[in-house]
Amino acid sequence: MDRKGSFVPVILFFCAVGFTAACSSDESTTEPPPPEAFDWLVVSAGQAHSCGVRDDGSVLCWGEGGSGRLGTGNTADQLQPVRAGSSRTLVQTSAGAEHSCAVATDGAALCWGKGESGRLGTNAIADRLTPALVFGDFVFAQVSAGEAHSCAVATDGQVYCWGKGEEFRLGNGIATDRLSPALVSGGMTFSQVSAGAKHSCAVGTTNDAYCWGEGANGQLGSGNTNTATQPRLVTRGHQFAQVSAGESHSCGVTTGDVAFCWGDGSSGRLGTGNANNQLEPWPVAGDLAFVQISAGTEHSCGVAADNNAYCWGEGADGRLGTGNELDTLEPRLVAGGHAFAIVIAGDRHTCGVTVAGEPFCWGLGTDGRLGTGNVNTRLTPTRVLAQ
Repeated sequence: MDRKGSFVPVILFFCAVGFTAACSSDESTTEPPPPEAFDWLVVSAGQAHSCGVRDDGSVLCWGEGGSGRLGTGNTADQLQPVRAGSSRTLVQTSAGAEHSCAVATDGAALCWGKGESGRLGTNAIADRLTPALVFGDFVFAQVSAGEAHSCAVATDGQVYCWGKGEEFRLGNGIATDRLSPALVSGGMTFSQVSAGAKHSCAVGTTNDAYCWGEGANGQLGSGNTNTATQPRLVTRGHQFAQVSAGESHSCGVTTGDVAFCWGDGSSGRLGTGNANNQLEPWPVAGDLAFVQISAGTEHSCGVAADNNAYCWGEGADGRLGTGNELDTLEPRLVAGGHAFAIVIAGDRHTCGVTVAGEPFCWGLGTDGRLGTGNVNTRLTPTRVLAQ
């Protein structure tokens, strides 16, 4: 989820098994959308919705609107981007399973959508239909919305998590839900955090990676399948610049632009050339230099140093962007020739922003999560419509 997250998600519509109503040819018969007045800085693909930040400081969301996860003041689905209801200037956003979060220029964190288990951090469990301030006097630099919890890095390097505490995904040593930010244990300082399904990962200010929570598939990278109640060092001593926690696997990019993944290897989501689980970081195949990576539910994507995007793992619904629905055990070039700055793997779809500030999404189109104005599934990157 930054994710699932991963994220972490579940709505099935496979063209390959006869559910054709929501599927179409990937060939567009419409004219390209007109240029926007604003560039996009970042997008985030969640379970069945997506959000993005433009350079005017606005957050826009689209797709499934249940529980208010789009922040528009209602629960209606949106087939193209609609501005979330916040007057603050926002700089970063993260779409989780059924909620979303963002950080403002003043360091305030806001969340909206499903409030169950306290995942919005508002000191309550009520759903919020528009962005609501996370409780407490914190100054945050980055936030990540997972399946049923959220985590954020404060400007002093402390990481706080809130929401569902099961499997110790909050990293504070206890498995109880928290309705407001709880300090992650261990005394480390961090530069980045990622909330997945039932685990979380973060990069320390020393570039060591740590993960905590459920470890059943090796997604903590600690060499075993044990659950961790607080941050546990990812093994092998790699120096990471960024990590991403998916549903049951994790990935990271080192300071030397080498990509590693670990955990559940089903469908090739680790990109190692096979479908084996890995209890420790394992190099992504292909000898590519990656500068950013994202672990989704059953697939992963990354941006290489030459700004080409690659995806691997489960290919159903076109989520890999390769023009087909085939699984792949190692990175495959995303079609279209776009130069990407960032790509985010969600549940059954993927979104990215080009170096020119243009947003694209591909994969399952149900609920309008691709932002293309319809519910068609897309096998290759398709331009998100202007508001």
